[in-house]
Amino acid sequence: MKKLIALLLIVTMSIGMTACSGGKANQKTDAGVGNKEASKENDKLELAESLDLNIALGNNQRTITYQQAVPLTMPDGSIITQGDLKPVWKYIQEQIGVDLKDVAVQDQKAVEMIEVSAATGFTDATVYGGDNIAEQFMSYGAQGYFVNLKERLNDMPNFSKYLEENPNVAKAITAYDGGIYHVPYTAEIGSYARIFAGRETWVIELLDRKESLIDESHTLDVHYKGYWDRNETNVIDLQNEACNNDKLTRDVALNTLSDYISNTYPDLEKPSDLYLGKTAEYDIDELVALLRVIELSPNTLSKISTGEVVEDAQISPIFFRKTKYREDLLRFANYFDGQRVFGSDSYKARFYLDENGEFNFSYAEDEFLKIVDYLKDMYSEGLIYSEFADLSMKDEIRKPMYSKDDEEGHKQFGFMTNDWIQSTTASNDDIVGMLPPITKIGSNEEFVHYVENTRAIKLGGWAISTASDEKQINAALKLFDYMFTEEGHIVQNYGIPDVLAEGETFVAPNGTEYPKFNDWLINTSNDMKNGDVSGFLRDYMGSLIPIGYQKEIGFELQLTNEKGWDAWDLYESAGVLSTSYDSEDPLFKLVPPVYSLTEQDTAKLGTLSIGDIQTEQIFMYITNGDNAVESVKELKQLYIDGGVEEYIKVYQGAYDRSNK
Repeated sequence: MKKLIALLLIVTMSIGMTACSGGKANQKTDAGVGNKEASKENDKLELAESLDLNIALGNNQRTITYQQAVPLTMPDGSIITQGDLKPVWKYIQEQIGVDLKDVAVQDQKAVEMIEVSAATGFTDATVYGGDNIAEQFMSYGAQGYFVNLKERLNDMPNFSKYLEENPNVAKAITAYDGGIYHVPYTAEIGSYARIFAGRETWVIELLDRKESLIDESHTLDVHYKGYWDRNETNVIDLQNEACNNDKLTRDVALNTLSDYISNTYPDLEKPSDLYLGKTAEYDIDELVALLRVIELSPNTLSKISTGEVVEDAQISPIFFRKTKYREDLLRFANYFDGQRVFGSDSYKARFYLDENGEFNFSYAEDEFLKIVDYLKDMYSEGLIYSEFADLSMKDEIRKPMYSKDDEEGHKQFGFMTNDWIQSTTASNDDIVGMLPPITKIGSNEEFVHYVENTRAIKLGGWAISTASDEKQINAALKLFDYMFTEEGHIVQNYGIPDVLAEGETFVAPNGTEYPKFNDWLINTSNDMKNGDVSGFLRDYMGSLIPIGYQKEIGFELQLTNEKGWDAWDLYESAGVLSTSYDSEDPLFKLVPPVYSLTEQDTAKLGTLSIGDIQTEQIFMYITNGDNAVESVKELKQLYIDGGVEEYIKVYQGAYDRSNK
C-alpha cells in the first residue's frame, strides 16, 4: 500500500508539470491524465471473472506470460517462473479485478493470428492484439467481428477523454463506416524519432588533424555526380575532375574536399564544423564527398578507433541497424530537393501530401525514382554497407559497426547511421548526433535542416471480439480503459510501483518530471538483459507491449547519456523541421499510418499487383542484383503494369473518407 501511494504521488507530480521550453525531446503527452469521477462509472459494469487475451507479437519473449528459463526474483522476494503472467500483467489483473489468461500461440505473428482467428469467427478469445494489424481491425470490425468502441465510450471514460484531446488519433483509427474498432498503440507524438549519428573523431582527425593520416592504397570507382548548384563550385564535380581514369584516391578526395571547404566556407573555425555541431550546413553532395574520404581511409580510421591499423579493415560509411530497416536508405531522398517518401512513421506509409494537399504515392513518382539512381551510385562507390538490403540477415548490424572496436580480430567499422538517439549514442563513446543534410522543401528556396521521421500513431493495438458475452466485453472495456488512467499509463510505460524510485522523479533538463526507475530495475536489467532496459521491461516485466496505450518519452530520456542529451539539444536548438499531425502546411503533415478499406476496395486491390514485387526490385536495382531491372524507367513500368493509377485511386478514396 505504501508503494502504491508513492506511485500515485509520482503520477500526480508527473501530470501536474508542464514542459517549460516546449522542446520536442521533453514534450509531455496528454495520456494518462485520467478522469477519476468518470472512472467510477465503469466500476458499475458487471464483469466476467476472467478474460482470454490473444496478443501475438511473433516473439514468445514479448507476450504477456513469462517465457524465460531463468526465474525472476522481484524486489519483494516473490518469484516469477516460466508460464506465469509477467509482473506488470499480474499487477493489472489485481487492479481491474479480472483474471487475465494468455491464450496466444507464443511465437505467432499478429497477422497470422488474425488470419487463423478469422476462420473461426474470433471465438477463441475476447481480446485480440499485436503489431501491424490496425487495417485488419478496421476491416473485420466494419464486418461486425469487433466491438464498436465508439458506441461504448461512456464505459471507457479515460480513453474517451484521450480521444477528445487527441482528435488526430480518433481520425486515424476510425473505419470507413464511422466506427472505432481498436485502441491503438501510439508512439511519443511530437518527438523526433531516428536522427543522424556518426563517429565524431573520424571527421575531426581526417579534416582538422592531418597528422593522423596513414598511407592508403584503396581506390574508388567514381559513379556519383553532383546534384546541387547552390555554391560557385560543386565538391563532387571537383573530386570527379581530379580523379585518374574514374578512380579516386584518398589523398585526392581529401585534398579536394579540404580546399573546397576552405574556399566555400572561409568563416568556419575549422573544416569539421561543416559537418559537426550547430554550425553544420552540409548538403548531400558535401556528405558524399566526406563519405568518399572515409571509405578510402581504412588504415587511418581503424587505427583511430582501435589504436593500431587493422589489416583488411572494412569501412561502411553508411549503414542501418538491421536489414529490415533497409528502407531508411530511401529517406535520403529527402535531401534531394526535399522529396517526400513516407507519410507516417511506417515503411508501408508511402502516401504523402504535397504542398498543394494532393495525395501522392512516393515509390512510383518520377522524381523519387530519379533519386534512386543517386542512391545506386552511392552504393556502387561502396558508401553504403554492402549487405544492407539482404533480408536473410537477421543480426543487428549496428553492433559490429559501432560496439566491437576493442575486440581482437574485429574488422568492421561504420561511420554514419540513422537511428534512435538513446541507444545509438550509448553504443560507442565516439558517436554523436549530427544534423541532417540541408535541403530545400517544396517551392521554398531556403535551405533548411529537415527529418521526415517523427513519432506517430502506430499500426499495433487491440480489439474486442463481438463473439464474447457482455460480461467478457465489459471486462475488456475495463482493461482497455485502465491503460489511460493515471496509474495504468505509468504501469504500461514504466512498470509496477516496485520498480520505481519511491518518492523520486526523473527531471528532464527543461524541468518536466517523469517516473524514475529504481536501482533494482537498472541492476537487474544489467544482469539479465545486458543493460537493455527496454528489452528487460518487455521480455521480463511486461511493459511497453504494443497494445493500446500512449507511449511516453520519459522512459527514453532517463536512459539517455550525455552525448544523447547533446543530440537532443542539437536538433532542438537548430530547429530541425519535421512532420506533424498539426502542420498547416500539407507538405509537413503526417497522414494516417493505415487506411480503412471497404470490401470493394479490397476486391479492387486484389486485381492489382503493387507492393513487394516493386519494392524488392528497387533494392535489387540499387545493389546491382543479378535479376534487377536495368533502369528506373523499367522500375516505373513495373508500377504502371501493376496498376498503380487504380491503386492510388483506392487509397485516395480511403484518405478522403478519413477526412470527412
